[in-house]
Amino acid sequence: MIVALGGLPFTGKSTLARALAEAIRGVLLDTVALQKVLFPTLVAVPPELNDWLYEGVLKAASWNLDTAPGTVIVLDGRPLTRHRDVMSLRRFASSLGHTLHIVECVCPDEVASARSAAAGVSYLPPSAKGPSTDPIRGPKVVVDTCRPLEHCVSAALDAMSGLSRGGVESAFSGPMYPT
Repeated sequence: MIVALGGLPFTGKSTLARALAEAIRGVLLDTVALQKVLFPTLVAVPPELNDWLYEGVLKAASWNLDTAPGTVIVLDGRPLTRHRDVMSLRRFASSLGHTLHIVECVCPDEVASARSAAAGVSYLPPSAKGPSTDPIRGPKVVVDTCRPLEHCVSAALDAMSGLSRGGVESAFSGPMYPT
């Protein structure tokens, strides 16, 4: 099984990815962590390098799934806010014969802005940037990351279980915020 975290910047993808990987004893593959190891002095990552790093993470996912049947891969480091990225990831999982669960992290712009400020990073809300993102189309699990982390993990796992059974498409643990 492959679990991919998606969502806009500072919506809690990495925090939830780490917690999910720990909860399900999965292998966490993180593009940002890989970039920090391979290119520690690089401040801004050009898109072509980000694509190259993600391809490496996907190759690592494939290797782990091939060599250790039953492994659960948790992918972090790609927002999945472009339809072509989601479709590419779905084709990748299908080509390996593995189930893909996409977990979309959401929170209000004010929360993302506060998180970015705490990290010392300037944040521009998506509404100020224009329509440069595509909604992540289902099936997916949507998690409100304003909730306590344990609740987010539980909601994601419960919803993924429902998706595996052909049930719900989304488990949202709070009011819906525009994405």
